[in-house]
Amino acid sequence: YSKIHSIIKKLNTSELTNLPSTTLKNFQDVLGPENLLTDRTSLGGYQTATFTTTQQVIAVLRPQNVSEVRECLKVANESKIPLYPISRGKNWGLGSRVPVQDNNVILDLSRMNRILDYNEKLAYITVEPGVTFRQVYEFLQEQNSKLFISVIVGSPEASGIGNTLERGDGSGPYGERAAHVCGYEVILPTGECIHTGFGRFANASTKAVHRWGVGPALDGLFTQSNLGIVTKMTVWLSPVPKYFQVFQCIIQDVSYLSNVLDRVQPLILQDIIKGSCLGLCNSYKYLAKEGRYPWKIMDGKTPLSLKELKGFERWSINGALYSGSREEGLAVRKTIKEALTDGIERIIFADVENYGDSIRDSAFLGVPSDENIRSTYWRKKTSIPQQMNPDRDGCGVLWLCPVLPFDGQVISEAVQLVEATVKKYDFEPNIAMNCNCGRRVDIFIAIMYDRDTPGEDTRAMSCHDDVLQLLTNAGHIPYRLGIQSMNSLPAAQDDYGFLMRKLKHTLDPNDILAPARYDFRNDWT
Repeated sequence: YSKIHSIIKKLNTSELTNLPSTTLKNFQDVLGPENLLTDRTSLGGYQTATFTTTQQVIAVLRPQNVSEVRECLKVANESKIPLYPISRGKNWGLGSRVPVQDNNVILDLSRMNRILDYNEKLAYITVEPGVTFRQVYEFLQEQNSKLFISVIVGSPEASGIGNTLERGDGSGPYGERAAHVCGYEVILPTGECIHTGFGRFANASTKAVHRWGVGPALDGLFTQSNLGIVTKMTVWLSPVPKYFQVFQCIIQDVSYLSNVLDRVQPLILQDIIKGSCLGLCNSYKYLAKEGRYPWKIMDGKTPLSLKELKGFERWSINGALYSGSREEGLAVRKTIKEALTDGIERIIFADVENYGDSIRDSAFLGVPSDENIRSTYWRKKTSIPQQMNPDRDGCGVLWLCPVLPFDGQVISEAVQLVEATVKKYDFEPNIAMNCNCGRRVDIFIAIMYDRDTPGEDTRAMSCHDDVLQLLTNAGHIPYRLGIQSMNSLPAAQDDYGFLMRKLKHTLDPNDILAPARYDFRNDWT
């Protein structure tokens, strides 16, 4: 037994790298051997997501500063080795830490985790890619700050820069994160360093508070792209309001959804409710977050159908209001009550005065929480561990993120399409929405399953692909993609691919940075 155990241990720790010895040595010279990972155990974590992946990672690089990033790019260009940058790798449901293609070297930026600048008066913070939402929250608490960062409902250990570069959503007035950041520091694939906006001028007084600078604005080139590595960014912070309140209500049945959305839309368009300060979720999303699949009630059968059990499928609305005074807040409250009537059960409003810490600890005030991660264990039959890790624990999660115009009928029809398709594959239609502004709504569709159940990976991916195809056919294109859907979009009708080929060839002539990640050079035709 001890001999077999020794062989297994040796296999698990053996190096799997396909890197030439000279390339390996060059990376080691830059980072030191402790920050070049090639053993089987380490690489296994970078090859694992919440759905089936077959991509092999040949090594992991862990730089600590810009100089090391630039040197790693130099080695990669000399050896024609593809690098795939990640920040913290918490992109669950969309690929985690796994690259889009096979045989990449991961450039893990999590050691670059410094808060570089902070200004309470001008309400900004400048961070590196390894800085997490929890880290920013704790830093601001230590400063007794009256500011907060818009947080995600995902892991508190996720990267603020990583989420911004994916154009992810947050909670609160600055929830459209990419619209409230500036001052990127970017390392181009060939090693040059640029600063967007006014950052290219050493003495610029507004480089942390002005998005565009002077001349062509470059920031957008580096979100959802493989044209550069962002190593620094300034994030704008929201002030804690004088009077803060949250509200919740229930839509009695999905049949009322269209009407309610049309009543909510003008409130957001007029800024009575701020963008990204109101969200909706259906009962399946709510149940997944709050508990576990009711295996006993369902006698082990799937899927759960609330329509069959209760005769209706409700939706919940959660919102937050930010006011300059209590009087203003109460007036806004009255306006919302008057707007939300038909199909709505009683609206509950809560403020700090009456509910204390339970309101202060709201995600709408920048308090990160891992509560929503519980939903990834929805179909698991084992207990939820204290330290949750969906990748490690075989949680099946696939996300789709379409964006729709803020029109009740259009959204309701899309919801019905998604529900019918997901149920056809024996999964629950786990759906949420973020009312990002008064003109559009971001939809979040989660397919939750147990990867340890034979055949579930294949069935879940088929469901994902079917839903995505139906949505894109209806004109509802995703605003964010996972590694499972990078090649699933319809062809462009213009010369977009031509421009992207020109940019990629110019900025990355050796094609070494994140191949196939948001890479639309060929329009996928």
